[in-house]
Amino acid sequence: MPCSCRAGESLDIFGERSARRELRRYLRKGVGGEDARQIVAWAAAGGLDGATVVEVGGGIGQLQAELVRRGAAGGTVVEVIPAYAAPAAELARSSGIDGRSAFVLADLLETPDAVEPADIVVLRRVVCCSPEGPALLGVAAGKARRTLLASYPRDRPLVRAFVGVQNGLFALIRKRFRVYVHAPDQLERVVAGHGLRRTSIARGAIWETAQFELPAA
Repeated sequence: MPCSCRAGESLDIFGERSARRELRRYLRKGVGGEDARQIVAWAAAGGLDGATVVEVGGGIGQLQAELVRRGAAGGTVVEVIPAYAAPAAELARSSGIDGRSAFVLADLLETPDAVEPADIVVLRRVVCCSPEGPALLGVAAGKARRTLLASYPRDRPLVRAFVGVQNGLFALIRKRFRVYVHAPDQLERVVAGHGLRRTSIARGAIWETAQFELPAA
């Protein structure tokens, strides 16, 4: 179960090689993954003209790039891994959005003011990479002026068993990185604390994708 999020422990798993691999895949095939396509569809349905996008833990920034290409005014990728900066810039140039895309190196749990609020905030497979995932989702919710879109592992026995095996393998090869399954009701409570409510949900075999919106004034 690949996790595209980047906690501090991810430094021994993710790097420029994996970033280049993601870049080649995106340039050949576009956005991949059912949850990613769902996020793009929901964001587009809500209207992109003039919208700003922040993609937290976005790696090379595929989702913000896709949304900017489809009409958003600008996008920002927030990452904790420096090796993703150059491939992210290459993706922006290749997509023709280099003047409307930015890359920020920051851990929002430590420096939440590193990015400005945006109309649409995206966290694809991010909260699963840290025991502090719910707290990070809360910081992201506080940045969303309109919509928060997130995907995370489903809280079901089969997924937890798979994650346990995966984490055991990471330990066996002496990697610090671990995957975490957080209870959806806990995540929803954190988001609700910032005034957003869940408006849509899509469940696959492994991933759950949720859309949260600020109520209309």
